[in-house]
Amino acid sequence: MKQFSKIFKFEFLNYLKNKVFLVMTIAIMVIIAGVLTVPALLGTDGQEDTPASAENRPVIAVLENDQTQGTAEFLAQALPAFAVEKTTEPEESLRSSIQQGDYAAVLVMRTPLSYRYIVDSMGMFDTTQQQVDAVLVSKYQIDAMQQAGMSEQEAQGVLTAQTTPEVVVIGTSQMQSFFYTYILILLLYIAIILYGQFVATGVAAEKSSRAMELLITSAKPESLMFGKVMGIGSAGLLQMALILGSGFLFYQLNASYWQGNMIVRSIFGMPLSMLLYTLLFFVLGFFIYAFLFGALGSLANRSEDVNTLVLPVTMLFVVAFLVVMTSMGRGTFDSPLMIACSYIPFTSPMAMFTRIAMGSVAAWEIILSVAILIATTIGVGYLSAAIYRIGVLLYGKPPKLSELFRILKRSKT
Repeated sequence: MKQFSKIFKFEFLNYLKNKVFLVMTIAIMVIIAGVLTVPALLGTDGQEDTPASAENRPVIAVLENDQTQGTAEFLAQALPAFAVEKTTEPEESLRSSIQQGDYAAVLVMRTPLSYRYIVDSMGMFDTTQQQVDAVLVSKYQIDAMQQAGMSEQEAQGVLTAQTTPEVVVIGTSQMQSFFYTYILILLLYIAIILYGQFVATGVAAEKSSRAMELLITSAKPESLMFGKVMGIGSAGLLQMALILGSGFLFYQLNASYWQGNMIVRSIFGMPLSMLLYTLLFFVLGFFIYAFLFGALGSLANRSEDVNTLVLPVTMLFVVAFLVVMTSMGRGTFDSPLMIACSYIPFTSPMAMFTRIAMGSVAAWEIILSVAILIATTIGVGYLSAAIYRIGVLLYGKPPKLSELFRILKRSKT
């Protein structure tokens, strides 16, 4: 235990003293603070913007005929974001006015439901024409109701009638949890890939400098492996806590400015239970992969060989990440594939977490998945320590997987 504590302390403090680690952490915290403080600096309140003044609104010109009288007035009332003007200019003249910037668009009415929409350029997300369609259909319906004997107020009441639902969510609201689940899965992916590489590179660097040969004679392989992985993991966990903590702090300071943003409110409105699940699966997910990265890093003779050796583990994690992201995109959180991945220890940190956040999972399923993950993490840790003990003495071409297991079996015997 004494050996483990010394190695853990050395690795942990080594990262805390690393300038790159410190600068990256502070830079991310500053960026998050700046982004969350921007609305306050700009003086916006995160609510819906008030309509622009008439002088600043885009102008829509409406050319009516005998069948479409009153269309311009109706559009003016229904589209407050635009300045709607009735015109009698010929169509060719109106086209020139659009090119000169006098009008944003021109409607040449043919019948109550048929018109020509003329615009200079139409953006990818321009919904003006769709809004005009909805208003014209509404006017047509009101006119038809009035002809049937209804007053204008009665017709308006029928068309603007709305339901008053009371939504009671017994399980999970996927709409509310989607954004923070997506962000947390992405952070877990980045953390495991990044810090796993740190573990593998650090082990390979010690071996190439022959420092590992001295370490292995003065400390047990288990203490070396567990101390290194947990030291680096604790530094990474502290970094993530500082980043997420600074984000939560600056959100609370500027919460009133973000009330109109559903995505931001969803991310920082995450339930405490989900935060605890995040911590649990982050720690276990990191350790099981970090042990593998460390074991494979001990087989490398040079730091340049690390990427090739850890590629199978990296690809395994990437496949798990893609399966989860695809399921989130399709909304199939409880598909047979996701259920299977929830119990496979190399995919469960992301798969089970996603199912908890977005789907319906029984308590026994969570307990079983976590138990399998903990047992496998401990087992992989001791296996990695055994590979670490062998890898320190192996130079030259890294052994194949079958050869490595033969060496492990022979050394155990």
